[in-house]
Amino acid sequence: MKKLVVLIFSLAAIFGMAACKSSSPSDTVTAYYKALQTPDYEKALTYTDITDKEEVQKQLEKLQGFNVKVVDFEILSETISEDGNSAVVEVKHSVTSSFSETPEESTKKLDLVKVDGKWKLHE
Repeated sequence: MKKLVVLIFSLAAIFGMAACKSSSPSDTVTAYYKALQTPDYEKALTYTDITDKEEVQKQLEKLQGFNVKVVDFEILSETISEDGNSAVVEVKHSVTSSFSETPEESTKKLDLVKVDGKWKLHE
């Protein structure tokens, strides 16, 4: 019986810690790029720190106008600052747009900041 109680508390602690785990900067970048693959520009912008409605609309029009679509991406590195409030994620991606239907590959470093405990792309 005693072993059973210890086992139950151990499992509860493990699941509790997993539930409290916050997403990483790389998780945010991955979600952003997956939204651009769809393409779901509105969802993609929820992963940024843009809060001004006019700026969100401006960015939406820009993305839609250029018909940006991510074909493929890969997270290369993640560096979190010592204070834990900012990060840089390097990502390699292939993108098509209204300028080129042939995927263009490039590498980019994205800045992220913590906003209300969540990682957001800093635009």
